[in-house]
Amino acid sequence: MDRNMEELLASADTFTLTTIDSRGFPHPIAVSAPLERNGFYYFKFYINGEGRTAENIRQNRSGSLFCFNKETHESIALKGYFLIEELVEYKLLAAQLNEFQKGLNYEHPVIAIFETLSAKHYENMHGEFVDVPDK
Repeated sequence: MDRNMEELLASADTFTLTTIDSRGFPHPIAVSAPLERNGFYYFKFYINGEGRTAENIRQNRSGSLFCFNKETHESIALKGYFLIEELVEYKLLAAQLNEFQKGLNYEHPVIAIFETLSAKHYENMHGEFVDVPDK
């Protein structure tokens, strides 16, 4: 992975997670940085298991992630698939949450897992597409 892409993903504190609703429209939400990440291939986000986003993922796994750095005019848009992971024990996860996430106090928190199919890195007025090879 490109070093600049890695730096942007590591420094981004907010991501836009977009799912597809039952009418086929995009449903974007802002989420905190991923709890876990493997390059631009794999991400885990903390979300409300009873919310619209989790409902959308259960109906249609397609979606996207987006993050940017306004100072450098750089962004990454990822296209891929989501999965929902139920939590076995909240206490194990709580240590990884930031103060904002802890304050959300979801009754049924879950993890949204995102697996990337392709990426677009936009930097210095230039876009670069990266397709992820099949596993």
